[in-house]
Amino acid sequence: MRTDTSPRTRREAAIETAGSAPTISTSLVGLGKTFEAKGRKVDAVKDINLHVEQGEYVVILGPSGCGKSTLIRCVAGLESPTAGSITVMGKTVYDANKKINAKVNDRNVGMVFQNYALWPHMSVEKNVAYPLKMRRVAKQDRVRRVAEVLEALECTQLSTRLPAELSGGQQQRIALARALVYEPGVLLLDEPLSNLDALLRVSLRTELLRLHRALGYTGLHITHDQEEALEMGDRIVLMREGRIEQVGPPEEVYARPVSPYAANFLGVRNRVRVRKQYDVLEHDGGSVAGSESLARSATSTDRSLELFVRSRDTHVSPGPATGTPAAGEIEVEGTVSQVVLGDGGRRQFVVDIGNNNLWFAQHATTEGLATGDLVHVRVAARHALLYEGETLINI
Repeated sequence: MRTDTSPRTRREAAIETAGSAPTISTSLVGLGKTFEAKGRKVDAVKDINLHVEQGEYVVILGPSGCGKSTLIRCVAGLESPTAGSITVMGKTVYDANKKINAKVNDRNVGMVFQNYALWPHMSVEKNVAYPLKMRRVAKQDRVRRVAEVLEALECTQLSTRLPAELSGGQQQRIALARALVYEPGVLLLDEPLSNLDALLRVSLRTELLRLHRALGYTGLHITHDQEEALEMGDRIVLMREGRIEQVGPPEEVYARPVSPYAANFLGVRNRVRVRKQYDVLEHDGGSVAGSESLARSATSTDRSLELFVRSRDTHVSPGPATGTPAAGEIEVEGTVSQVVLGDGGRRQFVVDIGNNNLWFAQHATTEGLATGDLVHVRVAARHALLYEGETLINI
């Protein structure tokens, strides 16, 4: 995730110093898009309200089919919404009630496609100049602007090459240059890293982040990769079935997913069904020791609850549960059912705690553990996420 040197932090500091409100680059109000398929209506996007500040990099995150691609295609003018309005840099480019629907070239948006979509027969220079040519910008101004943007992206030496002569990272830069050359109000990035191999994807995330910090453009970036979203976004917009499920800074979205859907999509792998029994939580295999404070946040004993815990927050030790965990911790007992090699080459264990499996990373006290061993797992209560239905209740 981003550190305190991110553009958003610097922008907020500048706003505080200046005493003025941030400029809104792009606004979506009540935006909806309905398709008709096989005789029935499908709400691909429904009631989206989002305001993007100038210079902000917003990442729209979600699984395939959640509506994120439809959303930015509506902003770009590649799809016509069926409800709501879109404003870019103060200009209304779509309004369902007022029958406004500006053409793509009149929307002041740039777009970087998934496959970059560079013209294979054109040189880098001509590819970058193409949007200016389509807008009938004078040749002298085109030459100057292309030179400026290629220099800003450190691509001047590539100007005479064809796309086939470029690496994946270079093609990404040229696609970005072409989208930025006419200084759009907002840059739309349609899963720009999804077609790359894992190592290149990581390095180009860093490169995109560096370029954003250097150039300060407004970005609306879609992805299904939560790690990519957490690393790159000033804010994250998590989508679910055409609606916004959660929106906020990466640290907030990561630490406090608002629903089981959000927790699951953001990679919280440990998921245990529990219930409130008197003053503690219980699961199928027994009690969750030390869970009194969590149990008090539950409003009903009649509804099943779900307890989520990140693997990184768990600590495993051999032997049975003590029943009296340290203050501020919860504890469960189980049996090691599987040992696997996890991220970073570390051993990970699956612990059976009564028809529930808990994953957790290797800890100092796991040396020598093997399948069948009795263990107890401890978690700081502040890291546990307890949901009642669709609601996070231990806030």
